[in-house]
Order: sequence, then C-alpha cells, then structure tokens
Amino acid sequence: MNDPAKLAKSVADYAAQNSLVLVPAIPETGIGPEVYLDPDTLELPAFLSLARKIGVCVLYLRSEPFDPYADEDDIHELPTHLAQHVGQVGQVGQVSVAFMANGLVHFWQQSAAWYLDWQRLLKESSGHRGLTIRDEDDQLSAEERERSEAELIDRLLADPEFRAARASARQRIARLSVPPDAHEWSFWNAIRTACERADDLAKVQYIQLGQQLDGLAAELLADPEYRVTSSPAARKQLVDRFLISRADGFSGPSYVRDELYARVQQLRKSGTAGVSIADSEIPFRKEREG
Repeated sequence: MNDPAKLAKSVADYAAQNSLVLVPAIPETGIGPEVYLDPDTLELPAFLSLARKIGVCVLYLRSEPFDPYADEDDIHELPTHLAQHVGQVGQVGQVSVAFMANGLVHFWQQSAAWYLDWQRLLKESSGHRGLTIRDEDDQLSAEERERSEAELIDRLLADPEFRAARASARQRIARLSVPPDAHEWSFWNAIRTACERADDLAKVQYIQLGQQLDGLAAELLADPEYRVTSSPAARKQLVDRFLISRADGFSGPSYVRDELYARVQQLRKSGTAGVSIADSEIPFRKEREG
C-alpha cells in the first residue's frame, strides 16, 4: 500500500489500538540527531512495530494535502499529469510519521510520485508571482525531446547519489534533482528510463558479486574499520557501502547484503579467512517491481 491517505489512516488506527498519543505534527529537522527511514528500508507496519518495541508512547503524524492554489505565487496552468488532481483539492499527497527514542528522532515518509512533481514545481516557481508553467513537450520536436531526455538520462546515471539509492528513493532523487534548465515535463520518460537502466546495471553487478561472496567476505573481514565495529547495524551499513563500492556505485538487493554479512560473521567465528562455504553462488532474484 503506497496511497498516502490510506497510510495516514493506518497510523491513526495503530495509535488508537495501542493507546499511543497521536500528535498531528512532525518535529523540526536539522536541530539534533535524526534517523531517516524510507519505505525501501522499512515499510510502515515495521516502522510502527519498531516504535512499539522501543516503548514510545507518542507518534507524530502529518498529512500533506494537495492544494495547487493555496500559495499566492500560484501556478495558473498545470502540466497534464498534475491537472487531473485539481478536482481533488485536499487529496493527501505525502504522509510523514515520526517518534522519539534514545535521544533520536526517527522519521518515515511516503510521497505520491505526482506530489513530488508538485513540490518541484513550487520550488521552481518560488519568487515568481503569477508564474505560468505549461507543458512544453508539445512545443518540442521529437529530435529535441529525445536529445533532452538522453542528456538527462546520462546525467542521472552519472550521479553517485542516484546510483547508490534504492528503488523509490532513486525516483525521488531523480525528480528533485532535475536541472532547472530542463524543458518542463520532457524529463518524465527520462526519469523512468534512467531508473530502469540503473536497475538493469545493478542486476549485472550483483549477479557477479553473488558469485564472489566467499572472497568478498574474507576481504571485508580483513578491513580494519569492520574489525573494530561492534554494532550489527553499523556492520551492515559497512557491508552496504562495501558492496556499493564493488558494484560500480550501485545499491543492490538487501538479501545480498544479508548473505555477505552472514558469511563474514561465519568467518569471524571460525577464526580464519580460508574457510570454504558451500553454495557460494546465489541466484539474483527478481525484485518486486514498483
């Protein structure tokens, strides 16, 4: 489920069922230690379960409604794919959930794709009262549109943050990092194509890495930073970064990370980096789309 309105309701229901105080606001960011968790890292039920296990008694919830004409610098003409939402003013486009524990604010957020585009429009139109933004795709020739999209695809695929991000996070990064000089909405297909190509390139990399896990485990175990790191969560982050560095900057499926982590732990317990582990090759399973 990725409908922000339904997600918000599920949070409210969870709070009521578990006698948690629900605050209709989200703490400010950038003022202290924070933890950000996206849906690719932890789905909402798991995030709420984590809050309950930690023992928090307060949940923070904010639902962002869509109102294209609320700002005085409103946008008078919307792109086609956003115009369809105009008749649904108040529709929830983004939900944010948070709780505080151990001195940290834990944030979780889910946004509809069209709402991210709306946020980007507002950002671009900021400071330009009465700005009119039109869908310029119809004004571009096919050759110009293809060239513009190809340039954007290349730019995204060369972006380290885009390469290292996971599925939905990669789409969010792409939409929010589109250069301001790009033709309005001509980048829509480019984003989808860039994400698909990134997925394909990552699969190739992790198929190869999946055949080298024993050697990678020995290499990682010899890393000084890994050897002095004691927290399992911190070690898994090191494993993630290690794999990304070996996969041409691309993030991969979590089960590859977990398998490599398990093999490193097995070597650590055995006290030798020369232990042979059976079934060293693991198949690259197809990740769930969407």
